[in-house]
Amino acid sequence: MQKQPVTRDEVQRAQKAQTETPGAVSPEISAAAQKVGSGMKRFAKRFMVHVAGLLFFAPAISSLTTETFDTGLAAVLAYLAFICLLPRGPVNERSWYIPAAAGLVQWAIAGLLGAPLALGAFIGGLQAFALRAILKKFQMGFEWVAAFFLLVGLTGIFTSTAVSSLSWGVIISMIPVAAAALAVAYAVGRLSEAKNKQELVADILKRFKELSSHEHLGSGVLAEIEILADRASQFFTTINKGGHTDDTVIGKVDVVSRDLLNIQSGRSAPERLLRSMQDLSEELDKILEARGGPSSGIIDEYRGYEQQVRALLIAKRDLASDSAKQIDTIAYAAYGIIRQMRSDPADRPGGERFLKRYLKATADMVKERKRLEEASATNRSDALNTALARSDEVLEHLAQAFRDEDQYLMTNDTVNFTAELNALDTFMKMRGH
Repeated sequence: MQKQPVTRDEVQRAQKAQTETPGAVSPEISAAAQKVGSGMKRFAKRFMVHVAGLLFFAPAISSLTTETFDTGLAAVLAYLAFICLLPRGPVNERSWYIPAAAGLVQWAIAGLLGAPLALGAFIGGLQAFALRAILKKFQMGFEWVAAFFLLVGLTGIFTSTAVSSLSWGVIISMIPVAAAALAVAYAVGRLSEAKNKQELVADILKRFKELSSHEHLGSGVLAEIEILADRASQFFTTINKGGHTDDTVIGKVDVVSRDLLNIQSGRSAPERLLRSMQDLSEELDKILEARGGPSSGIIDEYRGYEQQVRALLIAKRDLASDSAKQIDTIAYAAYGIIRQMRSDPADRPGGERFLKRYLKATADMVKERKRLEEASATNRSDALNTALARSDEVLEHLAQAFRDEDQYLMTNDTVNFTAELNALDTFMKMRGH
């Protein structure tokens, strides 16, 4: 017996039944369960830390402390030292491991200055807690509970015979140890920030490289991306990255590149994003020029051509969609020509002759096209229709010429293109340009 094919309705009913199964757990419940499980795991770890301090560390240190020191107080001080010295945060977080290291150093110095073992450990723990609070900018949440017990420990020291074992040298030594620890923390922080910044820059440049293959964005957007990527690359490699302004600009480039990468296939870039790209390119231009200017090599002789390309992309916003697409094509090919002139000096003479002649011609065509379209909104005469058709032809021929020039420069074959450019000039003159 031949099986009947499964219909689409049957598949949909099966999928619906599967999603409505009573035993299925909702994502919200699953997330809540994971949160509870994570919290219980953290609690278990902290509980084990306190158990280890009470049952092992405190008795051991107390037994090794001199007989003249109160045994019970020694155990309490050792336990408090243990919970303050032991790093419980991520091993790579400097607000945990640097205070812990400083606390151990302080403990050793206290011992050298004659403090009993438990008392030296407590001073080290107190040092670690204070440094941790400073590095965390006093935002420690539940960790502040330890401050109460440290205060209890200090009260026990100064209300017992233990105070006689506490020399002023131990107290004073806390100041240089704390200063050294903060200096190390600052240096490590700068190195860490520089490393994170380098990783962010590498990620941004990787995004721009990936974006160059996203043809669904359209040639106009791709041209803007090429210009912005070039500016960003120069910005990242030629300026001091430590300043606040630089961090702000890097953040802007990061946001724009992420937004561009998140555009789904088949969708165009929103106007807001296009304006952000253009504004950011101009901002980078100004920063690069202020940092070095033409003599530094940061600003080169091709920057003027790029600005003309950007002006075309801004001006084409007011044109009809078909005309705007031609401008997108011209802009993308023009930036390709500029890029090739930068990479191969042999392409410079021909590329410059082409851009000087036809970028200006395109800008003039955009102005005329805008005037014709505005006039056609109220008066659609035969003469106006003829003028619009002629401008369409000229824009189409210009777009093809830019594509061809880009291709010919890429293959280093510009000899055969001369006749085509002469024909284009003749055609434009016949159309009144």
